[in-house]
Amino acid sequence: MNTLLHKYIPEYNYNERHEIIVDCGQQKAFLITKELDIKPSLVTRVLLRLRGLPTKDLSLQGFIKNVCFIYLEEQPFSEFIINASQKNLSIYWNFNFDAVSAGRTKITTETRILCMTKRVKIFFSLYWFFIKPFSGMIRKEMLRLIKKECYQVVS
Repeated sequence: MNTLLHKYIPEYNYNERHEIIVDCGQQKAFLITKELDIKPSLVTRVLLRLRGLPTKDLSLQGFIKNVCFIYLEEQPFSEFIINASQKNLSIYWNFNFDAVSAGRTKITTETRILCMTKRVKIFFSLYWFFIKPFSGMIRKEMLRLIKKECYQVVS
């Protein structure tokens, strides 16, 4: 699959992937996702606070800026990718948009992590064991909010 995610991180140690089908066109789904406000999600706000992450501006773009992620690249209306890398960890997170039929789009979000050293991989595996379920909850909640926004735009 030729995605930006594969371009930046074709090999990885860990990943998390979620998808949803929404009832709106690919272009609209892409724009809604880029402008997503995750503040209405109590679950997301609580989980971010518990992880010590800022919750002041919970638009997707504000969140990216506030946690020092980098909006790396986009293929308009098809995919965008975020660099969340840290010392000795390559972390990339994308949103991918595929039209499944007229007015329906499959949105996939995936995070891939590559540990640069064996020591980091050991520590990260422990961290990931505990964090992955909550990370998944946040991603699923984001997709739910996107679907809701798409529905409201179409209605």
